[in-house]
Formats: sequence, structure tokens, C-alpha cells
Amino acid sequence: MKILFVIKDLEYIDPMGIMLLSALAKKKGHRTDVSVLARGDLKDKLSLFSPDIVAFSAKTGEHKYYLAANATVKSVSKNIFTVIGGPHATFFPEIIEKYPFDALCVGEGDDAWPELLDALEKKGSIDSIPNIVTKDNFKKSAPLPIRNRRTHLDDLPFLDRELFYASTRLGRFPMRSFMVGRGCPYKCTYCFNHKYNLLYKGKGTLVSRMSVERVVAELKELKKNYDTQFIKFYDDIFILKDDEWLDEFSEKYPREVGVPFHCLMRANLLTESILLKLKKAGLKTLSMSIESGSDRIRNEVLKRNMTRETMTAAFDLCHKHGIPTFSNTIFAIPGTTLKEDIESLDLNLRCRVTLGEFPLFFPYPETELAKYAIERGDFDGDFDKLHMSYQSASPLKCFSDKEKLLQQNLSLLSTVCLWKPSLRDLIVNRLIKLPFTRTYFVAYFLVKAYLVKTRIYPMKFSFINTLKGIYESFTLEKFKHSE
Repeated sequence: MKILFVIKDLEYIDPMGIMLLSALAKKKGHRTDVSVLARGDLKDKLSLFSPDIVAFSAKTGEHKYYLAANATVKSVSKNIFTVIGGPHATFFPEIIEKYPFDALCVGEGDDAWPELLDALEKKGSIDSIPNIVTKDNFKKSAPLPIRNRRTHLDDLPFLDRELFYASTRLGRFPMRSFMVGRGCPYKCTYCFNHKYNLLYKGKGTLVSRMSVERVVAELKELKKNYDTQFIKFYDDIFILKDDEWLDEFSEKYPREVGVPFHCLMRANLLTESILLKLKKAGLKTLSMSIESGSDRIRNEVLKRNMTRETMTAAFDLCHKHGIPTFSNTIFAIPGTTLKEDIESLDLNLRCRVTLGEFPLFFPYPETELAKYAIERGDFDGDFDKLHMSYQSASPLKCFSDKEKLLQQNLSLLSTVCLWKPSLRDLIVNRLIKLPFTRTYFVAYFLVKAYLVKTRIYPMKFSFINTLKGIYESFTLEKFKHSE
């Protein structure tokens, strides 16, 4: 069969979920292709490739693009089988009744996807495949049938990177994304992982990861086939504890792969021993989220369960050992004021964060913080109207238009402030009050682009590729921030 994957746009992070699904499909002998909606090529792809199946994966906020794309597919031919997965389908399975999808995938699709393809190829029933939801079984099944979580990852095929590298800018962008495992045991209220873990309660371990040998094997092949200057390990938490896996990784990775890398950690898990082993392996930069500068908000509302001292100690360790840092911090949290957002900026400054992003709070469906916002009357529960960018105006009713302008401006200028801390008072006391959001966006983009290229993901580009990258990055950021 011929399978067309549809993606809204391409960031500089490999779409690993689609790459895995494509690899699984090719292992079954099927052909795959991809359409990028931002290119406007969906109808051309449908005409030239003539797919039997079109597949989407959506987060809430961007799902509207896929609802529209699905309508386009069905207008071309109702015989094309369409399926949607991802967080939105997982937490809103009722979309199978509201929109003309033929099926959706709830939760992990590693095993459900090949079974779905087998059934479709044989023209058999798909109603009894665990994790696959149809209009018929949705009405009959409560709760939805979910198979056990996959705990063994080594037998998954290598990602089908050629699907994107052959036809998109990702092929010439030398940073490659990779995940050694999946799952997160923490219960941050803004994140869907907690709800996801409840979905799989009693159905396997919360966290699984590949063996070091398996990780090294795929990365060696990746390095052999594609120009690879940098690896971004995109696991929610790369290292949970100082263990034998880390010891083996710190020995084998630099010897057999030898590519500098970035990874994500929690401040309460980072020790000097872990940091030194990661640095030995090739760690160049590290992400650790701050989320809020207020102890009350961070621990009581967000349930991060980390003290200010814990975070400053972790960032000080990175500073001591020359590791630049990236951090996420959330503004406009329900029940907060601009004062707490400024407090959050100040904690970033104290931690000497190299590059920070300061998204405004947007409620993810079924998360504890989204329910908190709805219960407070701050959000009406209409997730369909959410913007795809977390630096657009807050969707919460508890903030006035004036407050929303201040939040947006502070969100953009806080990134600039980390680059030039001396601007702190000017930004906080004067600039955020001015109606120059578009100008601040340009300043935010330029500072972010500079710090990403020189400090966070240091790589070498030709002059032409640098110009292309600047143009493409600006176009993407502008698209993400447009109303």
C-alpha cells in the first residue's frame, strides 16, 4: 500500500514519531511519502502519489490544521483511509464521531500501527485492534481497549530519516534528534505525561529505554549516512539516576559515535557525578526547566517539587563546568500576576541561564492545570480555539487585554534580557508597557537565533546555508506567532 504522512510544518527537530511509523510500514513492504502543509502541496501529493492511507499526528492547538487537511483528503476521495494519532486523538477520542476520520490511534502506536496496516491490506476488520478506535468500537467500548506499554525498545527499526532528509531542509541541517527511551514518572500539572501514565496504569513500567549498544548502533549508522555535527537527545529526562547505563554510555558513546550532544534533565536529579559523566561522553549544553520563580506556584500549582536552592545549585554546577544552559519558564499561569512572571525572569537571571523561552500558559486537555483553569472559570474548555504558539495572547479570561499585552511583551523580551541582563530594569519598567509586540518579536528572534547557533547548538554552516537558515527560521517563527 501507499501511505502519505501529513505534517503541519517542520521545525529543526526531526519528526521522530512519523519516522518510526514510516520505518515500521516499510518493514511491511509498504511505500511512504510526506506532505508538509506549510508548502501547500497536499493536493499535489494526493494526485501524484495516490495514497491508500493518509496519516496525521496532532497536538492540541495544531489539530485544527489536520482537521482541515483531512477534509481536503476526503474531498479528493472518500476511499482514502485516514487515521489520526498523537496527544489530541488520545485525550479527545470523541473526534472520531465529529469528523470524517476512519480511525484514530490512542496512546502508543508501535504495535497497533503494523496490525492496522495488515488488516487494511487484507481488507479485514480493524475494530478489535487495541489502541485503534473506529466509529463502531468507540460506541461499544468504555474504557477504550489499550494494550500493554512497550517496555522493550531495542527491536524497533531505525528511524526512516530519508523520508524527510531527501526532500526537506532537515537533510542539510546537521543537528539530528534522537530519543533513547520514553516515559516520565513525574506529575507536573501542565504536562500530559501524568494523564498518559494513568491511561497505562497497570500496563507496564513508566519509563523504558534502549540499551546503550542499540543507541550507539543507530547513531553510528546515522553519522555514516548523513552529515551530523550535533545530536539533540529529546527524552523528557535523559538520565534519571547515576547507574550502569550511564557508565556504559559515557565510555561507548565518545569512542564509537563521538558527536557533541544536548540533553534534557531535571534540576533535582542533576549531581556533579552525573554531569561529569555526561561531559565525558560529549555533553555540550543542557536543558533544565525552571517553570516558575515563585516557590508557591512552582510547587503547589505546578507540582514541580523543587526548591529554589535545588535549582540554583544545579545551574551553578553547569556554570562551574562550562556547560551552557537552556530553560523553559511559564508565564500567565492561572491565579498569578505579572509580579510572579517578573520573579520568574529574575530566577532565570540568578541561574545564569544562557537561553530561555518564556511561553504563556496554554491548557493541555485532560491535564491537572487545565482542569484547574476551567474550575476557576479562567478557561471555557474550548480547546479548538487555542493558538499553536504559546507566545500569542493568553487564552485565559482572568487577564485583561492590558495584562495580556504585558505578558506577551515580557515573554519575548525575557529572552533578550538573558542575553543582556543589564536591560532588565528597562524591560520590566518601561518596554513591556509599549505596544511594540511585533518589534519585540524581531528582537526575540534575532537573539534566539544567535544564541542557538553560537551557544546552545554550536554548528558550522556555509554562508549560503546560514542565509537560508535565517530566512526559514524567521518564516517559521512568524508563522507560529501569527494570529
